[in-house]
Amino acid sequence: MKNLLNLGFVVLLLVVLGCNCQKKLQDIADQSKSPSPTPATSSNTSSSPTTSSTPSTSTLADLTKAKYDQLKNGMTYQEVVDILGKEGEETSSSEVGKTKIRTMKWQGEKYAYIFVNFTNDKMSFKSQANLK
Repeated sequence: MKNLLNLGFVVLLLVVLGCNCQKKLQDIADQSKSPSPTPATSSNTSSSPTTSSTPSTSTLADLTKAKYDQLKNGMTYQEVVDILGKEGEETSSSEVGKTKIRTMKWQGEKYAYIFVNFTNDKMSFKSQANLK
């Protein structure tokens, strides 16, 4: 039963990662197709906020391999937040019977990220990419 549950977590993680990677690839393709914006000339001196398809630096977590290595199964969400320094973004959640599974994502610079699965509010799985 435990092996089946672990297999389910791995499959869930691969689905989440697969969906996320496809979106990132599409975003990159869209950015390369769009022409670079030309500055507009205007007599109006007020500035307007700009939007971007990539997360701003303030929303990115300072993710490192050393912080990732500190994450251990059984930790609570708050313990993980304390190590990573920011709240995560919930990417999926499900509940089957008395088992609640939640996947959280922390995004860093240059497509670095950490995914953590929580089973009944305890860390049960972690994965990462592009950490230094």
